[in-house]
Amino acid sequence: MKIESGKEIKHEHLENVVEFVKVFVDKCHHTKEEEYLFPIMRRANVPGSTEIIDSLLEEHEHGRRSVDMIAGAVSVNMDSEALSTIVKSSRDYIELLTQHINKEDNILFPLADKHLAEKVQENLLKSFEIVEIEKIGEGKHEEFHKMLHNLKEIYVMS
Repeated sequence: MKIESGKEIKHEHLENVVEFVKVFVDKCHHTKEEEYLFPIMRRANVPGSTEIIDSLLEEHEHGRRSVDMIAGAVSVNMDSEALSTIVKSSRDYIELLTQHINKEDNILFPLADKHLAEKVQENLLKSFEIVEIEKIGEGKHEEFHKMLHNLKEIYVMS
């Protein structure tokens, strides 16, 4: 991580990343799963879904705790303790997300595709679109993409 190597990172950029994770990942993505996809899969008694859903819900909570640790460290003066917390919690969160996304892509979503009727999936998509507008706001998705692209150019490409 650049932060570990002593490269200066603008405080506002760290705040932007925290906002992205709290809003886009948690409020938007997790809401789609927790309020719509998971309950529908449970009601449909999708075989094998109970274990994966329970695991993903635990990971959502674990992720929230990691992000809260990062946010708390970002909100204080950036002393060595805060930087250490940001690095440790970020590494934990990255590892968690890597495993989490793998479970979604290779277990959860294929189960949903296989067992949920096309009409149910169409209604889920409509619900997801509403969540995106209500939870993050019109145009915010695109703003986040632009912000992440700009941060990538600053920190990853340099």
